[in-house]
Amino acid sequence: MKNKMNFTSPSLSLLILLFASYAFAKDPPVITLQGEIVDSQCAYNVHSLDHTHSSMVKKGVYGKDATTCTLHCVREMGGNFVLVVKEDVYRLDGAVQLEQFAGKKVKVSGVLDPKTQTLHVQKMEADR
Repeated sequence: MKNKMNFTSPSLSLLILLFASYAFAKDPPVITLQGEIVDSQCAYNVHSLDHTHSSMVKKGVYGKDATTCTLHCVREMGGNFVLVVKEDVYRLDGAVQLEQFAGKKVKVSGVLDPKTQTLHVQKMEADR
């Protein structure tokens, strides 16, 4: 005896609707954020007490300003570039050369993956 799938009108309609939703699915929205490019150690309080470079710079430990501290922690301590917006920290990926923005305030556009808090960068510019 052969098993046959019996597509009733409602199940066939549901299947068509499912395929149509994939065909017409929109790309995820592009968002724009303004914040500062820092290293993950300072942003996640690995060696900074206040989520900033100020305590490290005051001690003269990792540089003379936010830029040199960020570059040192990424190059020498295995950190990653992240975007800090107020209390939120976003991981960054994309083809943008992040070193040129180290320690600087920026305006970033991209698609956010809310599960990993990763911003897939499409455009980044210095925020004036």
